[in-house]
Amino acid sequence: MAIFLASTKSISRGSGQSAVASASYRAGVELEDKRYGKTHDYSKRSGVMSTDIILPSALAAAGATIDRSNLWNKAESAEKRKDARVAREWLVNLPHELSEQDRKTLAHKFAQTLADRYGTIADCAIHKPTQKEIDRGADPRNFHAHIMFTTRTAAIGNNNEILLTDKADIELSDTKRHKLGMERVSVEIKEVRQLWEQLANEKLAEHKHDLIDCRSYADQVKDIEPQLKMGSVATKLERDAYEKAKSVAMEKGEVFNGIAPVTIRGEINAMMRSVIV
Repeated sequence: MAIFLASTKSISRGSGQSAVASASYRAGVELEDKRYGKTHDYSKRSGVMSTDIILPSALAAAGATIDRSNLWNKAESAEKRKDARVAREWLVNLPHELSEQDRKTLAHKFAQTLADRYGTIADCAIHKPTQKEIDRGADPRNFHAHIMFTTRTAAIGNNNEILLTDKADIELSDTKRHKLGMERVSVEIKEVRQLWEQLANEKLAEHKHDLIDCRSYADQVKDIEPQLKMGSVATKLERDAYEKAKSVAMEKGEVFNGIAPVTIRGEINAMMRSVIV
């Protein structure tokens, strides 16, 4: 059964993040970060199925183009504040029931819809679990898309060059939105989540698959608890224990079939997965 996941977060300097570094990691490519004078190289990363820049329809129709390096270096240079939000990311789960092409079409339609709604540029990277992740217990059906958006609207300047101008509506503070007669950002986020539900269900319905539901399990009257966020500490403990056990098994010439969770959060999530399956 397809799972609903559509979450968003800001990529911010205040959190020590860079739009260029984030794009490099998600796309699995090498990018030069001009603001920080360094190169990020994730070209050896596996699990990246496709990467595409998606422009607002009006810019694409005008023949505008931009590559990934230029885009995210522009996003960085457009911001002056040391705590600026330099990108927004949407993470969506792509139904494993769909074909690879249908999953890509769905992710791109979602990205295009938001690019047109806000006038921003999207960078869509579709991932699949790597064999190493699967060996560690990851679900091989966990196809997903990381879609980064510029926080500023895009326009065409001289020589057909793309410029990043004003902040997109979704990036405005609630105070500014109120003055403009707009709902709170939380309301808009909910609407985008509903948009993903609608688009995904249209594609699932085409192939007569079960539909997804953006409501919480409680609102759906389902006796299922959402999985806990592992966090960096618990995740590292799980990974270190896994690698140690695997190394010991190899030294002894034993068959390695994985290990049980070593943290409370890992144990709880394992129980939740067994109930959901």
